[in-house]
Amino acid sequence: MDQVKHVALFGGTGLLGSAVVEALLARNDQFELTLFTRSSSTHEIQAKARVAAIESFHDISEGSTLVQCLRGHDVLVSTLNSAVAVELEPKLVAAAIQAGVKHFLPSEYTLDVTHPAARVLGNANMLGARASWADKLAMIASSGQITYTTLVTGGFLDWGIKSGMLGFDLAQHAATLYDGGQHKVTACTVSFVAKAILTALRMPTEKTANKRLYVAEVEYSGEELLRTIELASGGKWSVTQLGTESAKENGMKLQAQGNMRGAYLNLARALNTSTDAELHTSDLDWSSARKSTFNGAAFSTLFEVLLMRIKHRMDTSVLEDCHDTTVGPII
Repeated sequence: MDQVKHVALFGGTGLLGSAVVEALLARNDQFELTLFTRSSSTHEIQAKARVAAIESFHDISEGSTLVQCLRGHDVLVSTLNSAVAVELEPKLVAAAIQAGVKHFLPSEYTLDVTHPAARVLGNANMLGARASWADKLAMIASSGQITYTTLVTGGFLDWGIKSGMLGFDLAQHAATLYDGGQHKVTACTVSFVAKAILTALRMPTEKTANKRLYVAEVEYSGEELLRTIELASGGKWSVTQLGTESAKENGMKLQAQGNMRGAYLNLARALNTSTDAELHTSDLDWSSARKSTFNGAAFSTLFEVLLMRIKHRMDTSVLEDCHDTTVGPII
């Protein structure tokens, strides 16, 4: 398949999905988008998007509405959230194969879940579930039934700051640094990931088929991120120093309590911020990203990404539109 035209998108009302919908609709001369939703969904749909409302994503029989609506599409793109993706994507891929869809982009826009360090911590939690599905998808693709392209993007920088995932409390001007904030990691803003998805769709599939492609917009350390945010806010922040071992222990504790999301977030934090060589997933992400088709000769700096549209005074809404930035060399 040389050119992707007809795109089936699942998860188009979420954080990343909404950005992908907007980007695809802006390129309607190149792509025809169908947004797949449950018929019971109450999420607001962008007016220009063509919608396929499906009663059940679990019915993948030959005559099911899901299979019938997938017919004629070149690619299935998933931007479903993690918990939903690992449950539904195997069914969606099976339905896509029946419908004759040739290519699939899974929702694995995060750190490299197949890295040995992630596999060690991923036993019986979301990291492990994602890695298992990645392995199964590769096996399905090896049979020739469908091809896939996985974009390994690292964390969402803008969401990570706003949500507190990266240890920054915008309201209190307080930061938590792990292992001194010295370890370099890579990340992308949400809009950058959306552009990377479009770039993958525009490339000949023989260049991306059955590959895990590492994508990076910025490289930074926790210390560098703190200094950049302090510069944006015009003042010093209070800092708490913790070891990533505490994040790891907290993740395991939450896992034992059945809080899989909390466990995943803490273990991902440990993997991404540790100075312990055994936990480095981001080193692999970064070295691979340097060679990626999606990146130009130079990467964006933290200052460019965070300050392009940031106000002089930091408050809880200061990064509200950070993900709208057009910084990035991939297009």
